[in-house]
Amino acid sequence: MRSRHYTYIAFALLPFLAGCLPDKAEQELRKWRITLESGDKKPYGTWLAHESLKYYFPDATTEALSQGFRYSNMDNKMKYNYSGHSLLVLEGLYFYLSNREWEDLKQFVSNGNEVILFSSSLDSKMEQELNCYKELSGDESAGIYRENDDFDNEEMLTLTGSGKKYGYTGRSLKGYFTFKDDSDSSNKNSGTNSTANASDNLAKDEENNKDSKSDFAISKPDTLGYAHAKPDFLRYKIGEGHLTLHAAPLVLSNYFLLQDGNEQYLTAIWQTLPRNINRIYWQDYFERNTEVSSWSILWRYPATRYALLLAIGALLMYVLFEIKRKQRIIPIIPPLKNDSVSFVETVGRLYYNKGDHTNLSEKMVQQFLEWVRTHYFVNTNLINENFIAQLTIKSGQPEPVVRGLVDMIHEIKMGNIKPDDAYLYQLYNTIQQFYKNIRI
Repeated sequence: MRSRHYTYIAFALLPFLAGCLPDKAEQELRKWRITLESGDKKPYGTWLAHESLKYYFPDATTEALSQGFRYSNMDNKMKYNYSGHSLLVLEGLYFYLSNREWEDLKQFVSNGNEVILFSSSLDSKMEQELNCYKELSGDESAGIYRENDDFDNEEMLTLTGSGKKYGYTGRSLKGYFTFKDDSDSSNKNSGTNSTANASDNLAKDEENNKDSKSDFAISKPDTLGYAHAKPDFLRYKIGEGHLTLHAAPLVLSNYFLLQDGNEQYLTAIWQTLPRNINRIYWQDYFERNTEVSSWSILWRYPATRYALLLAIGALLMYVLFEIKRKQRIIPIIPPLKNDSVSFVETVGRLYYNKGDHTNLSEKMVQQFLEWVRTHYFVNTNLINENFIAQLTIKSGQPEPVVRGLVDMIHEIKMGNIKPDDAYLYQLYNTIQQFYKNIRI
């Protein structure tokens, strides 16, 4: 009966236990979530693209930058690479940066380095200066609502000078760039140059500008690829380096690269870069903003900003008024004198002035033996070899020094000598030297 009772309880708890188990639909949704992280092997991670770098650039060292890395914090080692070229790979969905970061990023490129940016949305200051505007921003993160939506991305991408098409049945690859004046847009390579030629042109540009001084002059872009005949793969020359933009960040995803032939698309992208790249920086920023810290968010809103300024002002006024003294200066009270020491010194001078050196020497010996008893806990009733050995060990004094002092103590206690001024002076100096050289 008892076991049947437990069985009924178990059946009653089954619906609650089932609710604790992960839902399969939720697991599948997490699996297909866009992360664009270099260490993620899920469909929309970028593990394959990140790992491919060591095959296309075998002599290059790769360093991962944190998602919050600020380009204004680049050191000289990162900015200047005298032994070759540095490559900065930036990939994510939304790319925003501060004015200072944009200037430092252009400086990095103008020094002869390469930056390739895969992004769904560009910062407005970049779009205005580059005269290049991203269309269909954010479509990658939008859900697929119709059954044929994912098939729209088949044969979506092409490369300049190549008739082969690339694509997959997945999230959006439809992003592209537009220009304010289409006549100024640089379809300079349209239908004539392949990606291999782009690499040759890049080498020629580097040779022609080897001795030129960078002034952040930005050239018109070269179009290296298209999405349905609209430019989605651009390259700008800035100083001695290049800034490359790609409008479809999901081309780096594992799911895209695992489709037949799509690895050739990534190969073509890497082949447009210089051959002598020896340092690679990779940042999977995902959603990048211009906020340096949480203080920036608080400072953005006027009400919060004025409240903070008012609080800081009140704190400063409080500190300034509180540092003023509220009472008169406390007089310095001299420490009490040790009257016992003064008494001993007075008595000593009295014996010395009366010429009673014998009595004074005995008092000095008694004081020293009392000090030995209280500090080293050594029996002073018998001044023998055992006493010398114990005092030597505990005081750390050399054995001849201790023995010489003990011999003088014997002479005084036995009355074998009548102390004069010289002997009294020697006894005093010997005891004082013993005090100074004792081991702590």
